[in-house]
Amino acid sequence: MKTINIFYAVDDNYINLLKVAMSSMIDNASPNYKYHVYVLHTSLSMASKKILKQGVKRKNLQISFFNVQAQMELLSKKLNVRDYYTLTTYYRLILPNTFVFINKAIYLDSDIVVKGDISKLYEYHLGENLVGAVKDGSVQIFDEFITYVEKALDIPHEHYFNAGILLMNLKKMREFHFEKKVTELVKKVSFKVAQDQDLLNVICKDRVLYLPESWNKMPLGEKIPEPNIIHYNLILKPWKQDDIMYEDVFWALAGKYGVSDILLDFKSKIPEERRIQEREGIENVKALCLYEAKRKRYYKEGIKFLSEEEKTERQIILERIQEFEKAGTFDKDVENDPPFTPLQPGDVDYLRKRFINKIRTRVTIRKSNKFFNNLIKQGQIVIDGYENVEILKGLKTGAVLTANHFNPFDSIPIHKAVAKYAPKKKLFKVIREGNWTFPGLYGQFMRNCNSLPLASNTLVLRQMIRATDTILKRGDLVLIYAEQSMWWNYRKPKPLKPGAFRFAATANVPVIPTFITMRDTDKKDQDGYPIQAYTLHILEPIYPDPSLSVAENVKNMKAANELAWKNIYEKVYGIPLEYTTVKK
Repeated sequence: MKTINIFYAVDDNYINLLKVAMSSMIDNASPNYKYHVYVLHTSLSMASKKILKQGVKRKNLQISFFNVQAQMELLSKKLNVRDYYTLTTYYRLILPNTFVFINKAIYLDSDIVVKGDISKLYEYHLGENLVGAVKDGSVQIFDEFITYVEKALDIPHEHYFNAGILLMNLKKMREFHFEKKVTELVKKVSFKVAQDQDLLNVICKDRVLYLPESWNKMPLGEKIPEPNIIHYNLILKPWKQDDIMYEDVFWALAGKYGVSDILLDFKSKIPEERRIQEREGIENVKALCLYEAKRKRYYKEGIKFLSEEEKTERQIILERIQEFEKAGTFDKDVENDPPFTPLQPGDVDYLRKRFINKIRTRVTIRKSNKFFNNLIKQGQIVIDGYENVEILKGLKTGAVLTANHFNPFDSIPIHKAVAKYAPKKKLFKVIREGNWTFPGLYGQFMRNCNSLPLASNTLVLRQMIRATDTILKRGDLVLIYAEQSMWWNYRKPKPLKPGAFRFAATANVPVIPTFITMRDTDKKDQDGYPIQAYTLHILEPIYPDPSLSVAENVKNMKAANELAWKNIYEKVYGIPLEYTTVKK
C-alpha cells in the first residue's frame, strides 16, 4: 500500500487545533493509502504528544514527532539575522534537505479542517513544478496586498499563492538547490509582510501548479459548496472571533473530536478589546504592505535585482543623518518603523508577577543568551572590552543606565557586562511601544527579556512608570536610551531627553552613564560596510542631590551625563565634539 507523507508544524498552543485538523484529514482520507504524519516542533510537551497519539488513532495512520531544533540552528547560521524573523516560520523550507528519502509530500497548517479526500490532493502531477498551491484569496480582495505583491515582489497578484497548504515536489526542490537559494535570498532581503510565504513565492515563481480554490478555501469572498480544505487564515478564526464563514463546520468537528469545550473556554476568556484590536490589526498589515511596496524591490527567479533607489538605501540613511544633524533634529529615528498596534491595559506584566511570565522570562533569557553568544562567535557582534567595570561591581543600589543608541544590538555589551560584573542585579530595558509587537524571534525576546515598553495609552504608561520606580527602589537596573532615537553607526553623543533622569531622581538612585565607542573591523556586513567593534565605557555615577527638587536634579544630572559623554568621546576619538547644526 502506497504511503502519503504529510507534514504539520505546531507548538503546544495549537495542539487542540491540530487534533481537529489531523482527525478531519484522516477521517476523510481514502483507505487505499497509508498516511505518515510528521509533526515538526522544537519543544512539544509530552502532554501535547499524548493528545495526538491517543486522540487520533487510525489503522492506516502513523504519527512521528520530529524535533527540528538542530536543523533550525544549522539554518540560523546561514541566515542573516538583521531583521525580526522567527525561525519557526522556516519549518517548511527545510523539508527538502532534511527528509531526503521523501520525493513528494503535503504540508498543512494547523488552522484548517479537511472535508475532502487528501489523497486527491496528493495525486496531482507536479511535473517540473516545485510546488502545487492555491492562489491566496486574501491578496485578491485587498488592494494594498495587490500593490505589495506586484511592486515589492514583482509577482502578478493573481499568481501569488498561499503557503498554508502545499503539495511539495521535494525531489525537484533538491535538484533546484532550494535551501541554498533561500539562504542566499534571506541574507539580502527582509520579508516583513508574509515572511516565508513571500520567500516561497519569489523562489518558486514560474514553477507553481495552481490548484483549485477548494483545496485552500479561506472564510472570505463567496462561499463554495464543497470545499476540500477550509483554511481559517489571518484573523478569520472561529475560536477567536464571531461570525466567521464556515464556523459551523469548525465547531461541529471540534465537538466531534472532543475539544470544543476547551476551545470555547479559551474564546470566552479573550477580552473584547483584544478581538477588536485583532480586527483593526489588519489595517496595520495593509499599511505595512504599502510601506514595503514603496521600497521598490524587484526579484526574478529568486535573485534580487535592486532599483537605483534601493542600491543606496544605507547611503540614504547616512545622508539623512547628516540632514538631521544639520537641522538639529536629534530625537527622530532615521529609519522608518513599520506600523504597530498600541498596547492596551493588561497587555504587559511589567513586574512579571504572573507565574507563567516568570517562567517565560527565565526560559527566553537563556535562549537569548545562547542566540547572541552565537552571533558573537560568528563575528557578527564584536566586543573589544569593558572600561571601569569596578563601578558595576561596587554598586549597592538600583540605578538608571543611559546608553548611546546606534544599532539594534548595541545593548548586548551592556547585558554582558551586567551579567558578569553585577550578577545579582536584574537588568531591565525601556523600549519603544512598537518593539513590543515585533513578530518572530526578536519579538519573543522583546516581550520576555525584562523589557519595559513605553505606551501611548495613558493607563499603560502609568503602569510602566510605577513598575520602573519599583524596580529601581528594590535595587535593580534600568537601561534607558535617553537620546530617544537610533542613528545607524553614529559615533557622536546626541542631546539627551529628561525622562531617564526623572526616573533616577524620583527613586533617589544614581544614573550611570555608559557610552559605546566603535572601530571598523576588517569584516564587512551585508551592506558592504565594516562591522563595528564595540568598547563599553562605564562612567562615574551621577547621584541626585537630596537638597534639590526633582526638577532641579533632572536638569543637573542630565547636564552631567552629557558632559561625561562629551569627554569620553573626545578622549577616545581624539577630536572635539562638534555638530554641523545650523543655528537659526
